[in-house]
Amino acid sequence: MTSLPLFIAIKYLRGKKSGFLSFVSSAGFIGVALGVAVLILVSSVMNGFEKELRERVLQSIPHASIIGGIKVDQVSQVRDILSESKEIEATSPYIESQGLISSSESLKGIYIFGVDSILEQNVSIVSSRIIDGSWNSINEEKYGVIIGDILAFQLGVNVGDMVNVLVPDTTLGLAGILPRTKRFKVTGIFSIGAPEMDQSFAYINITNAQKLLRMNNAVHGIRIRYKDLFQAPNLVKLDTVKVNQALNTYYSSSNWTNTYGTLFKAINMEKFLVFLLLSLVIVIAVFNIVSLSVMTINEKRSQIAILMTIGATQSFVQRIFMYFGSLIGLTGTLLGLLIGLLITYFLGPIVSFLESLLGIKFLEVYFINYFPVDFRLSWIAVICLTSLSLTVLASFYPSRLASKINPAEVLRHE
Repeated sequence: MTSLPLFIAIKYLRGKKSGFLSFVSSAGFIGVALGVAVLILVSSVMNGFEKELRERVLQSIPHASIIGGIKVDQVSQVRDILSESKEIEATSPYIESQGLISSSESLKGIYIFGVDSILEQNVSIVSSRIIDGSWNSINEEKYGVIIGDILAFQLGVNVGDMVNVLVPDTTLGLAGILPRTKRFKVTGIFSIGAPEMDQSFAYINITNAQKLLRMNNAVHGIRIRYKDLFQAPNLVKLDTVKVNQALNTYYSSSNWTNTYGTLFKAINMEKFLVFLLLSLVIVIAVFNIVSLSVMTINEKRSQIAILMTIGATQSFVQRIFMYFGSLIGLTGTLLGLLIGLLITYFLGPIVSFLESLLGIKFLEVYFINYFPVDFRLSWIAVICLTSLSLTVLASFYPSRLASKINPAEVLRHE
């Protein structure tokens, strides 16, 4: 008797043609399937963007920095004070400037970072993304520079080639303010996978940067890597106060939110809003299930009445239509899960095909130039469980409506 309501519900779901779902019931579970598939696809891509920004871009820049023209003889003191914090993993002095880099083929604007290669590799992941040459080459070569792969391609240079680096010279001469130029040898090429960095970052030895910018007795600041990236904005303020009090200085601080904080917040906000808006697709499909159930009840009123006259209870009839709506939700959710996982898994080839077909690049101006995907089982489980829960809840009203049918009144007109 327990399986009989389920059997009847399946019979109601099957159309007049045996083996095929009716058109209306098909529309019901297809709506659920599309909603689940789109939610899985979009949430996986948005999570992918967040992951790439967090693990690739934000690990290539310092979590925070103490800045303020730190004297060379105070660098070790500042680093010793910072090392007392259990939240700090590594520190490294740096010099930063904007400039130009040129070859025989091109001229590009860049950000120049003067770093200690040994200390810097504990602060940034750039040292682990070298694809040609070596990270420590900027210490070995008298005037060596490490650039990104996109920048190397734009300049038409490889490891061993010479480039000119131009930086602004604030010294006012008879001819005005002129740039300072120095020839560097390309000793390494890195690839972070973020075009914004791969085409505009260049690393040189901190001693050479001091000479190039005429600041032999100072550095611009100390780069800091914290254990928790998201605690960096608060922790660096406290650490800066600690340094200033210990050394009687007036250094300031900056953190990753000054450069990428807005983008990170925007991605999280868009992820929430897109998830919320696309959830309406499932809600619409759920209303479709309610309509389908009510239509089926009106069509099967006489059959329901006959069942009740031969002993079917209200709970028996109610279970029929609870199963009816739940089966649509279960079928649609499973189909949507399969479609969503397949499309998400093959998203890269699909996007590449569309780009070649349309002749455009969808992400040409973003911080990464491809659609990243991050499958999170927790998100997929929440999407599927939410879909199933909504369809079960949507089946409650029609099932109650069916259980309230009066057999005598229905069969009187038969």
